[in-house]
Amino acid sequence: MKKLIAVAVALVSSTAFATIIYKPGTLCDTKAGFCADSQGVSVGITEMELGAKAGKKLMAEINKVGINDFDATTFTMSGGLNCNTKEKKCYTNRNDKKVDVKATKTLFGN
Repeated sequence: MKKLIAVAVALVSSTAFATIIYKPGTLCDTKAGFCADSQGVSVGITEMELGAKAGKKLMAEINKVGINDFDATTFTMSGGLNCNTKEKKCYTNRNDKKVDVKATKTLFGN
């Protein structure tokens, strides 16, 4: 069974200055240091958008969990935004399941 990982939780302790970059098909969290597309968390996109250092840091976090146990399809950004690529939806947070329209449209075009 794949472990769900909230990448941002491992990388960020405060959400006060969370910065999400919205580009069609991509969301990047500059504070947490990772990016994702409609397939999930992406080391390649993270490197392209946030730099090699961010890509290496993300890969180190993935390796902590274990490449076989890392589920890139569900992720939480530092401001609480939670996306599930299997459902093709982003939520304002993991608990209340209120759809975040802007993030969902940006990432999935819905």
